[in-house]
Amino acid sequence: VTLFASAYPLAAFVAIFANLVEVRTDAAKLGRVCLRPRSTRTDGIGTWRLVLKTMVWLSALTNCLLFGFSSKQLFQWLPGHYYLDEFGRHRITDGKGAHVTFLVFGIEHALIFVAVVFNLAVSKVPEDVAVSEPR
Repeated sequence: VTLFASAYPLAAFVAIFANLVEVRTDAAKLGRVCLRPRSTRTDGIGTWRLVLKTMVWLSALTNCLLFGFSSKQLFQWLPGHYYLDEFGRHRITDGKGAHVTFLVFGIEHALIFVAVVFNLAVSKVPEDVAVSEPR
């Protein structure tokens, strides 16, 4: 959903609905059909943390590329940089491609900068957990 959010904005709502249905069906399955799974103690979520972080960083790139080169949003913001060809498709005006590319990658770098700032500003362990953990 995050990788192509700008291509289909309603995908988030569809995913939430699908997850709610899955939670209810899994609860019914665990409550009526299967036994409770055995719990095993772990230190974290393992390699899934890397997978989730990679998806977040790639989603910034793919959404910026979709925004700049596939959608009509940038065409509406910068009409002088685009034109309509004979088939009605939006094309980048000759000589303006570097401007559009610089803008798209500039937005992508700004998003990544904001994400890095948030990553550094928010602690990995909540304050109340850090206080109660030594006890």
